[in-house]
Amino acid sequence: MLEKILSTEPSALLTVARVGLGFVMLPHGAQKLLGWFGGYGFSQTVSFFSSLGIPTAIGTLIVLAESFGALALILGLGTRFAALGITVTMIGAAIFQRQHGFFMNWFGQQQGEGFEYHLLAIALGLILVVGGGGLFSLDDLLTRRS
Repeated sequence: MLEKILSTEPSALLTVARVGLGFVMLPHGAQKLLGWFGGYGFSQTVSFFSSLGIPTAIGTLIVLAESFGALALILGLGTRFAALGITVTMIGAAIFQRQHGFFMNWFGQQQGEGFEYHLLAIALGLILVVGGGGLFSLDDLLTRRS
Protein backbone atom coordinates (compact mmCIF):
# COMPACT_ATOMS: atom_id res chain seq x y z
CA MET A 1 0.00 0.00 0.00
CA LEU A 2 2.72 2.46 0.96
CA GLU A 3 4.65 1.65 -2.21
CA LYS A 4 1.57 2.52 -4.30
CA ILE A 5 1.18 5.87 -2.52
CA LEU A 6 4.86 6.73 -3.03
CA SER A 7 5.14 5.45 -6.60
CA THR A 8 5.70 7.97 -9.36
CA GLU A 9 6.57 8.25 -13.00
CA PRO A 10 10.11 9.50 -13.74
CA SER A 11 8.73 12.76 -15.13
CA ALA A 12 10.56 16.07 -15.17
CA LEU A 13 7.19 17.84 -15.48
CA LEU A 14 6.02 16.34 -12.18
CA THR A 15 9.29 17.47 -10.63
CA VAL A 16 8.77 21.03 -11.85
CA ALA A 17 5.19 21.04 -10.54
CA ARG A 18 6.27 19.58 -7.17
CA VAL A 19 9.23 21.87 -6.55
CA GLY A 20 7.41 24.92 -7.91
CA LEU A 21 4.37 24.43 -5.69
CA GLY A 22 6.59 23.66 -2.70
CA PHE A 23 8.68 26.82 -3.10
CA VAL A 24 5.59 29.00 -3.62
CA MET A 25 3.82 27.57 -0.56
CA LEU A 26 6.83 27.51 1.79
CA PRO A 27 6.94 31.28 2.48
CA HIS A 28 3.19 31.23 3.22
CA GLY A 29 3.78 28.39 5.65
CA ALA A 30 6.73 30.22 7.24
CA GLN A 31 4.49 33.26 7.77
CA LYS A 32 1.93 31.16 9.56
CA LEU A 33 4.26 28.87 11.50
CA LEU A 34 7.24 31.08 12.32
CA GLY A 35 6.08 34.65 11.80
CA TRP A 36 8.59 35.17 8.99
CA PHE A 37 7.97 37.45 5.99
CA GLY A 38 5.56 39.67 7.92
CA GLY A 39 3.45 36.78 9.21
CA TYR A 40 1.94 36.42 12.67
CA GLY A 41 3.36 33.07 13.74
CA PHE A 42 1.56 29.94 14.79
CA SER A 43 -0.56 30.99 17.77
CA GLN A 44 -1.74 34.29 16.29
CA THR A 45 -2.51 32.66 12.96
CA VAL A 46 -4.59 29.93 14.57
CA SER A 47 -6.35 32.58 16.69
CA PHE A 48 -7.08 34.59 13.55
CA PHE A 49 -8.54 31.51 11.86
CA SER A 50 -10.65 30.89 14.98
CA SER A 51 -12.01 34.44 14.75
CA LEU A 52 -13.20 33.56 11.22
CA GLY A 53 -15.03 30.52 12.58
CA ILE A 54 -12.38 27.99 11.55
CA PRO A 55 -11.89 25.39 14.31
CA THR A 56 -8.47 25.32 15.98
CA ALA A 57 -7.76 21.80 14.71
CA ILE A 58 -8.42 22.87 11.11
CA GLY A 59 -6.32 26.03 11.57
CA THR A 60 -3.48 23.88 12.84
CA LEU A 61 -3.77 21.56 9.84
CA ILE A 62 -3.65 24.57 7.50
CA VAL A 63 -0.40 25.77 9.08
CA LEU A 64 1.10 22.27 8.92
CA ALA A 65 0.07 21.77 5.28
CA GLU A 66 1.54 25.08 4.16
CA SER A 67 4.79 24.69 6.09
CA PHE A 68 5.74 21.02 6.50
CA GLY A 69 3.69 20.04 3.45
CA ALA A 70 5.62 22.53 1.34
CA LEU A 71 8.91 21.16 2.66
CA ALA A 72 7.75 17.62 1.90
CA LEU A 73 6.93 18.67 -1.65
CA ILE A 74 10.34 20.23 -2.18
CA LEU A 75 11.96 16.99 -0.98
CA GLY A 76 9.44 14.80 -2.74
CA LEU A 77 8.61 12.91 0.45
CA GLY A 78 5.00 11.78 0.69
CA THR A 79 4.24 13.93 -2.35
CA ARG A 80 0.67 12.77 -2.85
CA PHE A 81 -0.22 13.29 0.81
CA ALA A 82 1.47 16.72 0.99
CA ALA A 83 -0.12 17.82 -2.29
CA LEU A 84 -3.53 16.69 -1.07
CA GLY A 85 -3.13 18.75 2.11
CA ILE A 86 -2.16 21.84 0.15
CA THR A 87 -4.96 21.27 -2.37
CA VAL A 88 -7.61 21.01 0.34
CA THR A 89 -6.14 24.09 2.06
CA MET A 90 -6.29 26.06 -1.20
CA ILE A 91 -9.89 24.96 -1.86
CA GLY A 92 -10.82 26.35 1.55
CA ALA A 93 -8.87 29.56 0.91
CA ALA A 94 -10.56 30.02 -2.47
CA ILE A 95 -13.96 29.64 -0.82
CA PHE A 96 -13.03 32.27 1.79
CA GLN A 97 -11.69 34.63 -0.90
CA ARG A 98 -14.57 34.24 -3.36
CA GLN A 99 -16.32 37.42 -2.20
CA HIS A 100 -13.35 39.44 -3.51
CA GLY A 101 -13.74 38.11 -7.05
CA PHE A 102 -11.38 36.27 -9.33
CA PHE A 103 -8.44 38.65 -9.65
CA MET A 104 -5.72 39.32 -7.11
CA ASN A 105 -5.67 42.80 -5.60
CA TRP A 106 -2.99 44.18 -7.93
CA PHE A 107 -4.02 47.83 -7.57
CA GLY A 108 -5.20 47.88 -3.95
CA GLN A 109 -8.80 48.64 -4.92
CA GLN A 110 -10.37 45.52 -3.38
CA GLN A 111 -10.97 44.66 0.26
CA GLY A 112 -8.97 41.45 -0.19
CA GLU A 113 -7.42 39.09 -2.68
CA GLY A 114 -9.25 37.16 -5.36
CA PHE A 115 -8.98 33.42 -5.81
CA GLU A 116 -6.95 33.11 -9.03
CA TYR A 117 -3.74 32.16 -7.15
CA HIS A 118 -5.63 29.48 -5.25
CA LEU A 119 -6.89 27.91 -8.48
CA LEU A 120 -3.35 27.59 -9.80
CA ALA A 121 -2.19 25.96 -6.56
CA ILE A 122 -5.18 23.60 -6.67
CA ALA A 123 -4.38 22.61 -10.27
CA LEU A 124 -0.71 21.90 -9.45
CA GLY A 125 -1.72 20.02 -6.31
CA LEU A 126 -4.14 17.79 -8.21
CA ILE A 127 -1.48 16.99 -10.81
CA LEU A 128 0.80 15.83 -7.98
CA VAL A 129 -1.91 13.87 -6.18
CA VAL A 130 -2.50 11.90 -9.37
CA GLY A 131 1.06 11.70 -10.74
CA GLY A 132 3.31 11.65 -7.70
CA GLY A 133 6.64 13.40 -7.18
CA GLY A 134 8.49 12.74 -10.42
CA LEU A 135 12.26 12.70 -10.80
CA PHE A 136 14.60 13.46 -7.92
CA SER A 137 11.96 12.80 -5.29
CA LEU A 138 12.56 10.85 -2.11
CA ASP A 139 9.38 8.95 -2.95
CA ASP A 140 11.01 7.66 -6.13
CA LEU A 141 14.20 6.79 -4.29
CA LEU A 142 12.31 4.87 -1.60
CA THR A 143 10.20 2.89 -4.06
CA ARG A 144 13.20 1.98 -6.19
CA ARG A 145 15.02 0.57 -3.14
CA SER A 146 12.13 -1.60 -2.03
